[in-house]
Order: sequence, then C-alpha cells, then structure tokens
Amino acid sequence: MQKVIDVCTRVEGHGNVKIFIQNDEISNVEFEILAFRGFENILIGKKLSDVPKIVSRICGLCHASQTIVSCKSIEDMYNIKANHQSVLIRRLLMAGELLKSHSMHYFFQSFPDLLNIFNIYTKPIDIYDLIKYNPQLTSHIYDIIKIGNNIDKIFGGRSIHTITPIPGGVIYRPSRKRKNIAEKYFAKVISNLEWIMENFIDLFSEFTPPEDFMLPNVKFLSLNNNRSYDRYDGILTMKKGLTKYQDFRLEEYLNYFDKDPTMWGIDFVDKNQNYLVGPISRNQIVETYGLDEISGYLNLFDKKWRNNILFANFLRLLEMFVESQNSLKILKDPILKSTIPLPNFSSIISREGIGVVEAPRGTLIHHYRINKRNILEEAKLFIATEINIPLINEMISNYARKLYEKEDIHSVKKKIQKIIRAFDPCISCATH
Repeated sequence: MQKVIDVCTRVEGHGNVKIFIQNDEISNVEFEILAFRGFENILIGKKLSDVPKIVSRICGLCHASQTIVSCKSIEDMYNIKANHQSVLIRRLLMAGELLKSHSMHYFFQSFPDLLNIFNIYTKPIDIYDLIKYNPQLTSHIYDIIKIGNNIDKIFGGRSIHTITPIPGGVIYRPSRKRKNIAEKYFAKVISNLEWIMENFIDLFSEFTPPEDFMLPNVKFLSLNNNRSYDRYDGILTMKKGLTKYQDFRLEEYLNYFDKDPTMWGIDFVDKNQNYLVGPISRNQIVETYGLDEISGYLNLFDKKWRNNILFANFLRLLEMFVESQNSLKILKDPILKSTIPLPNFSSIISREGIGVVEAPRGTLIHHYRINKRNILEEAKLFIATEINIPLINEMISNYARKLYEKEDIHSVKKKIQKIIRAFDPCISCATH
C-alpha cells in the first residue's frame, strides 16, 4: 500500500493529510494531527485554583473558552454559580475571542478557497494577493481582529491567556471609561460586519455550493438555551434530520459519549454515526439568534447552502454580528457598575465537576475529578475538533476518490484541504 503525506496549510496549528493508495485507487484519507493530550496529564496533581490559569495556555485563540469552562467545572464541584455581573463579563470575553478567531479564519484560511471554488479568482492566492484583492475588505477584517484583541485585553487583563476569570466569578469590574471604549469597539465591528456580510452575499449567494462539500448523514451537537443561541449557558442537544431532537443535561453526557481511554478521540455510543459541532450545528439546533434581521440574511441563501460545510463561513460572520449586538446590550446593563462580592467557597459538594461552553469551533467540555486531598486526579477535555475529525476524514476520503479518477495525486492533495479548512480545525486545542 502506498502512503502519500502532505502538510495541510492555512490551518490553526500543524496537521498532515495522509492518503492511502492501493491498486491505484485511494482506499482512505486521514487528516492526521499529532495528539499528545498533554494538558490532560499536566493537570493531574494540580490544585483546583491553578487549573484555569493552566488550561488558558492550551490555545492562543480559544484561551477565554478554555479558562471559563474550567472555572465552571470547579464551580460545579462546590455547587455554586458565578454572579450575574461575572457572567456578563465572561460573555464579553468570549465575544472578543470569537471576533478574533472567526475573522482570522474567514479571511486568511477560507476566503481564498471560496474565491477559487466559485471560480472568481482561479490562480493560487498568496498572502500579498489576498491583502490587495479588496483593500476595503482587508481593512474591515484587520479592524475586527484588532478589536477582538482589545476587548479581551480590557475584560481579561491581557489579549491572550486571560487572567480575570477565576472559579466563582471574575476579578474585574470595568470602569465607565473602559465600558465606553468597548461600546465604540463593538459598534465599529457591527458596521464592518454589515459591509463584510453584504460582500459575501454579493460574491457567493447566487452560486449553488458544490456537492462535494455537502455534509453526509450527521448528527448535530450544540449547547443552546431553550433553542435560543447561547454559547455560555443552557442544555446540550443532538439533532438528526429536521425534527429528531435529543435534549440532555450536561451531567448526562456519558449516556452519549466519553473520551476514548485507549486512543485519542471522542467515543460516541452510536459508533456508526458521525457528529458535527460548530457554527452549522448551532444554526441547525437554535431557532432564534435573538435579532430580527438574522432571518433576512439567512433567507438570501438557497436551502442547499444550509447543509454544506461552506455555509459555516457565512455563519461565522453572522455569529460575530450577533455577539457584537449582544455585547452592546451587556455593556448597558447597570449591574456592571455595582461592586458585588464573589461567592465563598465553603466545602466541596462533589469530587467531580463538569463544565461546558460553546467555543468558536464548537462544544467544549471539561470534566474533573479530585481526590480526598482536593488535588486533581483525572481530567477529561472534550475538544470540538476531536468531535469533527471522523466527519472530516469521511468527507475528504470521498472527495479524494472522486478526484483521483480524473486528476493526479498532487491536485488531489491540494483540493481536499479546502474541506479541512472549511471546518476550521483548532489543532492546538485538539493536540495539546
């Protein structure tokens, strides 16, 4: 059996595409990432108070989500909830993180592929071509990236590896000046995004997305709050088809999946089913984003877009718009002016704690277990990219076999990477 390996470019982290060829036919393709799962081992033996600071180092893009979900897991052990003020600031942190993550992925990783897929720009696009392609788009994107950094610096103490969230809440109360600056930032993001979304619609909405990027039979998984868009709080839902929903509480997740103890990955009870998390799953499961204009944007696209992985690119723009609008509402909440004490940590109620948020790339769960000395003895981190890898492998295998009937292996290697990039895998989170 021949094995062809190529580096997957323009993704967050380092991964390879491994193509297996037998009897001059492609048998299967794997998106290979070297998963050390180091942080699950690093956390063993650590004090609970140190854990959120450690996990923030897993990734420079998902640092807020990793920190906050860790705090929620520890709060679950004490059976306490962060106060409303702290939750609002955590939501602002997650919004800043999402702005930077989504905008960087859209512009640098997926936008060149979209131009190529729809034959708008047929030549290879390097970074200089991309920046010069549409100076107005470039300017808007760079504004959003910078604002995402600044928002996390304001509310997190630094632009990456946030330090203000702690178990029980947030050790920061924004000043009036800081809130006013943040309001101006989010208002600017909304203005930029209105232009970017219109640009996306003008460029791509009238095309029919290619069949090779259609999602096969999958189950969608997402956090939601009574079918409303919510990345911080709610219940977990699995959806298959148009009407089959399975709602379950976080503590019931073992009825559906667990970490595979013998190898890297998520072990689902239904082993014949691929699962998807991320913007498309959130869109499939939620019934409202809380803004009237969102349905108008979505209705501009043919139904074939809704079940195509390329649609995740527009949904990322949409989520940035929603998060920015929600953040403006948060900043007007008078509770941010108050000085509210954090809850007291009296005694541990349970030696296990579980937390969940929706990171930019999808459902993120931390599950901790401590010993009698209150030291961490087991940590399971459920990463969105791990959940998506089997689906990615199925789609790139099918696409590669089809391409190889008419094209050489070099062309196959390059084209199948467009599917991988559309998923926006966070290799740092999945491997570290």
